[in-house]
Amino acid sequence: MTLKYSETFFSAQGEGQYVGIPSLWMRFFLCNLQCNGFGQKDPTNPETYELPYETIDITNIDSVFDLPVFDKGCDSSYTWSKKYSHLMTDKTVTEAVDELTALLPHGKFIHPATGQASHMVFTGGEPMIKGTQPGMIEVIEEFKRRHNKPQYVTVETNGTRPITDEFAEWIEREYTNKENKEWYWSLSPKLWATAGEKSKKAIKPEVIGRYAEVSNKGQLKFVVNGTDESWREVEENIKLFREAGCNFPVWIMGVGGTYEGLVQTEATIADEAIQRGYYYTSRVHVHIYGNAIGK
Repeated sequence: MTLKYSETFFSAQGEGQYVGIPSLWMRFFLCNLQCNGFGQKDPTNPETYELPYETIDITNIDSVFDLPVFDKGCDSSYTWSKKYSHLMTDKTVTEAVDELTALLPHGKFIHPATGQASHMVFTGGEPMIKGTQPGMIEVIEEFKRRHNKPQYVTVETNGTRPITDEFAEWIEREYTNKENKEWYWSLSPKLWATAGEKSKKAIKPEVIGRYAEVSNKGQLKFVVNGTDESWREVEENIKLFREAGCNFPVWIMGVGGTYEGLVQTEATIADEAIQRGYYYTSRVHVHIYGNAIGK
């Protein structure tokens, strides 16, 4: 099996419940959403969008690590735009796991000095695209064959792509309700008021409800821009997800692909989030590394 991905890297988790946890990342290529509204003056009006990922000259760029951070539109648009497909990596599962293992301290998920575990994170793009789900199984199985299976796995997903029966059965067998093991859904549904994605396409309660049936560990993360509309969407969607059986805690993040963009509204949104009873998470990697690719 060949895997198509943009990058692998080892860094601290920057968002949500597991902020600061050392994590091994695999970022898959392709996504079913574009989220071009992020960072725009009016996220609901595509006619006014500025999209750096479309206009940048990449003639002399040979690696995704040489790309700048995009301050408007999806900050990881290089993981789904066909313009960047030639920068993606195609490797067999064995080759990919060799690459991932080399990034881990001492080549292990459990650090020999501290005994503390690094997490495995699959992100994108959109890792729950049907063709990518078997890839996650194969990566974990290859680690298992090497006696280095990760105890804690997070899938960062927009929550719109149905889980296959095969993948669901595998997760339940390998991770669900197993001692010292966790399959964690980091669900980030996209809002019309901030991402420019219409609810009909971006909000799928039945899909997220099924995820929660497979593993009851996870979080809901919403990116808001502080407008009344963004808060209204959050509340309406949470109700839909609760009715579908997903009772994960809710985290709020402010819009910001760059440090400069994030800090403009972060304090105000954080205050509003906690007053409304939600958890607030910054984007710690943006503060530390400027959201650089590979961090």
